[in-house]
Amino acid sequence: MRNHSSVGVPDAVVDAIMGWEPGKSARMRRRYQHLTSRVLKDTADKVGGLLWGTEQGPEEGVAGAGQSPVPAELMIHVARLGERRIAFLHREHADEVVARWSEDWPDHATEVEVWDRWRREHQGPGGASVLRDQMPERSVVFHGRALFLPGGERVVTALPELWSVPAWDFETDVYTDRASAWRTARRPGSGQEVEAQVRGTDKAAVEAAFVEACAQAVDRARNPGKYGDTDEW
Repeated sequence: MRNHSSVGVPDAVVDAIMGWEPGKSARMRRRYQHLTSRVLKDTADKVGGLLWGTEQGPEEGVAGAGQSPVPAELMIHVARLGERRIAFLHREHADEVVARWSEDWPDHATEVEVWDRWRREHQGPGGASVLRDQMPERSVVFHGRALFLPGGERVVTALPELWSVPAWDFETDVYTDRASAWRTARRPGSGQEVEAQVRGTDKAAVEAAFVEACAQAVDRARNPGKYGDTDEW
């Protein structure tokens, strides 16, 4: 790989820093030759260390006092919430989400990680692929769940039928901003149980919807053909 003559940095690194497209790199380097100063060399060294995993010693140009080790425009802040990672543009948003989520779930590991944007684009799992520039929405969401056997008999379980959890909008499996919503579904498998589910932000509305959902679930368990369920079970 050819090194840039004035700073000793590979052309590919200079091109990545400057945002030049393949095929235009050489022409752009000639036009902006004056930009490849000591400042660009320091930036290239830092970004190169992030990309290729190299480390600098003091003699190689450690950032001085008040100098960011990575240019601010290349940094993102990733809130690690258990196995979930959510990327933020602003550090204060990541810090607040981590603090509040760790209060809700103290047994789960939480921290803020600083990533360069190359890592997010190439390695970012799940929510880290989306960069948020504001605080996400958070609500206390009330849930209800009941299970019924074919014929309408209610299944007794050790789990509560009604409960609530604090949830952020990126936790799509538990979050909603609706007062209440419910559904019933016949579960696959040999048991063919019918499940009633409800969730919402209004406790009274969720409790009322849960009664309605259970009534439909009983009817569905007794009359599968009425709801388009298969009779071959």
